[in-house]
Amino acid sequence: MIVGFIGFGEAASSIALGLRGEGIDRMVCYDAMQDDERMSEIMKERVAACQGEKVESAAAVCRKSDVVISAVPSNYAVSAAEDAAAGIKEGQLFLDVSTATPIEKKKISEMVKARGGRLIDGAMMGALLKSKHQVPMLLSGDGAKAFRDKMEPYHMCLEVVEGEAGTATSIKFIRSITAKGLSCLLIESLQAAQRFGVEQTIVDSFVDTFGPEFIGIINGYVSGAIIHAERREHELKNVVDFLQSEMLPYTMAEATRTKLQWLADHHVKDNFESGVARDWKKVLEGWKL
Repeated sequence: MIVGFIGFGEAASSIALGLRGEGIDRMVCYDAMQDDERMSEIMKERVAACQGEKVESAAAVCRKSDVVISAVPSNYAVSAAEDAAAGIKEGQLFLDVSTATPIEKKKISEMVKARGGRLIDGAMMGALLKSKHQVPMLLSGDGAKAFRDKMEPYHMCLEVVEGEAGTATSIKFIRSITAKGLSCLLIESLQAAQRFGVEQTIVDSFVDTFGPEFIGIINGYVSGAIIHAERREHELKNVVDFLQSEMLPYTMAEATRTKLQWLADHHVKDNFESGVARDWKKVLEGWKL
């Protein structure tokens, strides 16, 4: 089997590396930034790591692949599918794991279906860099069961949810209200605690309330929000749009988006020369807010 990737950033390259370890030895990859001087070397390293083949377009990925995984930023998901459409083959499984809105996922599904393919709406629900191809993923759409069955030998963690394309993404968006919101609540609490010199007291109070395992959540959620602020801000914008389209309250989602935008606009992650530490104390030492 040949697996193709449209978009080859952290998400796709991590999945590809995991699948390579499971025995898939043929992969083709395309990224819109692959020839940009800022990204070309990184792209080469990622493709080499999974022993894949770089191709010249999204359509070429589809022509050469049995299964296609599109993992592009949410604001490019529709255009990536448009670029891929000319290469989509009859019966081809096309998994979109972006955080495009449910409405956009339905639009992508229609484009893929018009070419004879089957769209799978994929929603990644866990820590991708840690889990690679085994990140828990919800699947919906007319190709969901076929994709799950085809990838079963490669130990992916896939769960099919009933419904059309967009259903899996809707679940992820609803979860993100809490998951991404919690990370921003923790950051704002620690900012205030640091100003008054009571950081340890506040964290100890959280641990007393939620249990000792909560320290791992603090470490991961605080650092993760800083590292991925820009991408998550785009996701929360889509969450807000989704909630508005359903005439649902979006106050907390909008507050989270605003905080993530603040982190991105202030380039907080750039304060860490060796990367953002996965430890709340080291984050507070280095973030210079």
